Amino acid sequence: MYVDTSVVVKLYFKEPDSEECEAVATGSTLVSSRLLYCEFRSALRSKVSRGNVSAEVGAEVWQDFMNDIAAHRMQFVALDDMLVQDAADLLSELHLKVPLRTLDALHLATFLSADVGPLFTKDARMLRAASQLGLPLAG
Repeated sequence: MYVDTSVVVKLYFKEPDSEECEAVATGSTLVSSRLLYCEFRSALRSKVSRGNVSAEVGAEVWQDFMNDIAAHRMQFVALDDMLVQDAADLLSELHLKVPLRTLDALHLATFLSADVGPLFTKDARMLRAASQLGLPLAG
């Protein structure tokens, strides 16, 4: 199953929809763009800097994430020039229907390049874009 950052954050931090995300993701190998590694780190740092979690909890969550990568519960698809071009093409294709952001376009291009099952996102723009593209969705 392909996951984006909106789902992964909910898997590691208690947020609205976390239980649903856990139920959908349980038992699946989670696949994402390598971009998620940086996005998740940014989300974690943001939670620490805003005081939503302590630095110690942030470090524990990061270690849990790294353990999941080491155990192959989370796998990444490398970004390359072709995926960047495909993302730019998606931005052009969808620009009148969905104001897609660059990183969302990169996630969608990565999903389209991999045969990993449905796309799982909680991001409203990604959901609209996926609907426009007729992509299979989880959750």
